[in-house]
Amino acid sequence: MVQGSKNAALPLIAAALLCGEQTMLTNCPQIHDVEVMLSLVEELGGSVLVEGHQVMIDSHTFDKTVICQDAVKELRASVLLMGACLAKFGEVTISYPGGCSIGKRPIDFHIHAFQKMGAEIVEEEDKMFCRCITPLHGAHIQLPFPSVGATENIILAASLAEGETIIGNAAREPEIVELCRFLKVAGAKIFGEGTRRIRIVGQKKLCGVPWTVCGDRIVFFTFAMLVAGCGGSLTLRSEDLFGEKEREIWHCLGGEETREKHYVRLEKKRPAKAISYVATGPYPAFPTDDQSLLLPVLAKANGVSTIEEKVFENRFRLIGQLHKMGANIDFVSNRARIIGVTKLHGANVVAWDLRSGAGLVVAAAMADGKTRIEQENLIERGYENLVSRVSEIGIRAKKCL
Repeated sequence: MVQGSKNAALPLIAAALLCGEQTMLTNCPQIHDVEVMLSLVEELGGSVLVEGHQVMIDSHTFDKTVICQDAVKELRASVLLMGACLAKFGEVTISYPGGCSIGKRPIDFHIHAFQKMGAEIVEEEDKMFCRCITPLHGAHIQLPFPSVGATENIILAASLAEGETIIGNAAREPEIVELCRFLKVAGAKIFGEGTRRIRIVGQKKLCGVPWTVCGDRIVFFTFAMLVAGCGGSLTLRSEDLFGEKEREIWHCLGGEETREKHYVRLEKKRPAKAISYVATGPYPAFPTDDQSLLLPVLAKANGVSTIEEKVFENRFRLIGQLHKMGANIDFVSNRARIIGVTKLHGANVVAWDLRSGAGLVVAAAMADGKTRIEQENLIERGYENLVSRVSEIGIRAKKCL
């Protein structure tokens, strides 16, 4: 079974703080980032009960607005707690959020949006103080870039703000739609999710609701790349989570999928072809999170492929590790040229972030011999028991102590 989506679960946890009652999330992934986010909810006074993949969040006791612990610097999505705190209490103090070292991800868009909604923000060396002298109010906010995090944060804050908020150039990712669907069931008035223009009419209160977290499309693509790189077939208990661009690439790599009820069968039918050009970008373009998963498969594809990274400048740190495994890849700035080789070989490599770590798992499964991945704990930020999952499908893998 494909796990619940990390990128959906984290904003849903923040959204649960807006509800005046208990919220039950099912199919919530048991991963490190979720654990960190839940610890921050508890720091804010919320009550959390975890039983397997079920998470109960009670916001009755949510009464604090200071979140300045080390966990904030570890988790990028902690910034979403700003929108929840401002919406409920009109103030928040937060350390600067962290996350993977894949490039610059300034939170200027969040700050400017909150200022338009009436918040006064004072920045210090390692934290921010945000306060609304008058109640948080709606505004017309035009994002310079369709940032997922900024779109989510504005939606959270606007759901309980006075008046109407319009987000122009909003992010369109499926996780944005998931957040809006949850909030609408809880009583929010949101229109246009999944488009570049989202309208939110603030409400007095929201109620707690049960919700099932959607499947993780990046994990789904990870298993697709394992099939594309190693051959064979794999049946997943999941919806078909391919986006249009991912499906096109999967087919170029020789893959075919069949769907039946609650299952998807992925099968490698033909040798992988090189992909002349693919660029990452905001949805519905090819996701930047998938780029590191595609690289090792293209490293053995027949021909020359080109990937242009248009979102995060440090995504190509994976290339140095693939070189150790025999890949023929060169890159200048944000464009990589991949010349397919006949084989990869095992090596000692280092995961620099969550997705590069998963990409190394794909590469190691494709390679001859043994591969040892250091800093594998970064993979656990977004993957639930990945080592045991790949072992279950016939890839010899184990955790090293």
